[in-house]
Amino acid sequence: MKPKILVLDEDILALELYSRELGLSYHVITTDSVAETRRQLKENALDAMIIEPAVNDGEGWSLLAEIRAIANPPLVVLCSVEDDRRIGLEQGALAYVVKPVLPTDLHTLLDQALNKRSLHTD
Repeated sequence: MKPKILVLDEDILALELYSRELGLSYHVITTDSVAETRRQLKENALDAMIIEPAVNDGEGWSLLAEIRAIANPPLVVLCSVEDDRRIGLEQGALAYVVKPVLPTDLHTLLDQALNKRSLHTD
């Protein structure tokens, strides 16, 4: 069974690209809003998440804390602003990636995160 990955971003074209490319190895759920992401968190056991915290006028930042309170999937923060790196890492992100990012780079980060997680849970 493929690991289940959620990608949150308001850029619909980026979501399509990530879904297509990451979908080769993962079951990818894409959302473009914090509200939909919250719903998906309740309905799905996620293995990892890629979040653009600037969605919904920055509401994605508060979502990071919520995620840590209810689940602990590896998080990759995908952002347009490099200055927010410290905030993302303090919020528990495994990695902070500045856009634009190649799907192959995201794939590598996800593989590393999931491998690290399986080492700690085995």
